[in-house]
Amino acid sequence: MTMNIIPNLCENNPEFLIFNKNFDAKYFEFLDAKIIYGEKLEKLNPPVDTHIDMQLVHLGENTFVCEKSLFSYYKKVLPKGFNLLKGETSLSCNYPNDIAYNIARVGNKVIHNFKFTDNVIKNYINEHNLTMIDVSQGYAKCNVCIVDENSIITSDEGIFKKCTLYGMDVLKINPGYINLEGYDYGFIGGASVKINKNTLLFFGDISKHPDYEKIKLFLSKKGINIVCLKEGMLEDIGSVIAL
Repeated sequence: MTMNIIPNLCENNPEFLIFNKNFDAKYFEFLDAKIIYGEKLEKLNPPVDTHIDMQLVHLGENTFVCEKSLFSYYKKVLPKGFNLLKGETSLSCNYPNDIAYNIARVGNKVIHNFKFTDNVIKNYINEHNLTMIDVSQGYAKCNVCIVDENSIITSDEGIFKKCTLYGMDVLKINPGYINLEGYDYGFIGGASVKINKNTLLFFGDISKHPDYEKIKLFLSKKGINIVCLKEGMLEDIGSVIAL
């Protein structure tokens, strides 16, 4: 089994996809990847109780950490080559008690509100000398579309300002225009995934977003193609872990 060393940035089409059990796998058939469904985390509010970015993190290489109550589930469904760590934090439905695993690793940088990050994740970050970008936004992975090792798209002003200070190339877009049932709107990170070096998938029609032209230009300059998996407005499904 090959494994992309840096999370969220597949060089080639993935062998494995881990995602929301309520999202139809037919949309990924063209990738010919093994599908691994996440589990429902009863303590979270629907529909984010099945969102991968709330409960499972690819830390780097073959190492993952999951919410502690889901350890036995992921230990069972993940292939033997995956090194799964049990997080120390039990999540609950009220913010900020639901954000401990919602980190965004971008190259050698990690974005999160580190006051609430799970200790297993923080230990990994320290041991591997990754740069911590501390922001007020707890839903960092939700709100960050990872483009390459130093580029992101976000609607969060705090993430935009802080990551720019760290020398990152950040496209700031308008919030909203992304469906998430039960909420006013979802986020761009939860509505996208990089599936190879030159392709970014969106769960819905990105051209319906008012900042589409800016997004298209930003990605085009980096040699990245856009693929829309389905018609209609963008949908926040909790992103996807592609390996």
